[in-house]
Amino acid sequence: MVDRVPAVLLFPKYRKHSSVKFPSDLPITLPNLLHFLLRHAGSEQHAGPGAPAPGAVFLALQREVQALRGARELLAQQLAQMWRDDRRLTFDALGAEAGRERRRAEERHREAGRRLGEAEARLRALADGAENTPLGVLLRALRDTTEAPEEPREEAQPKRSHMAS
Repeated sequence: MVDRVPAVLLFPKYRKHSSVKFPSDLPITLPNLLHFLLRHAGSEQHAGPGAPAPGAVFLALQREVQALRGARELLAQQLAQMWRDDRRLTFDALGAEAGRERRRAEERHREAGRRLGEAEARLRALADGAENTPLGVLLRALRDTTEAPEEPREEAQPKRSHMAS
């Protein structure tokens, strides 16, 4: 681990003989560095032809920092919107999956109802066709035995013949 930051030296363009060291007793912060640069940058006559004035550089840097802050805020808003959209899409996907599952269950229910109807139809056809088979004879005998107690009552009534005396 380094206990100290290396020294900061300023070598002005076209004036390397006028180099200056950043004071070691000051903390290296952005305001201290800017103040150091502006104080030791000198005038335009030493900077050479076409060089911008130090104040203009400082103002350009301030505008750039403001533009970067605005861009950061815009990106933060876009990121928040993307998170909201992602959450909405996740819920939409879950809802769509639930809808698909419900439709599958309804389809299974319809299929089971259809099969039950087919089985009922086959059983009716079997019962209708069983009239002349041993099963049919057994079913008729069972019906006759359940209806047999009612028939003696009818026989207890006198039978009338069609011949009147």
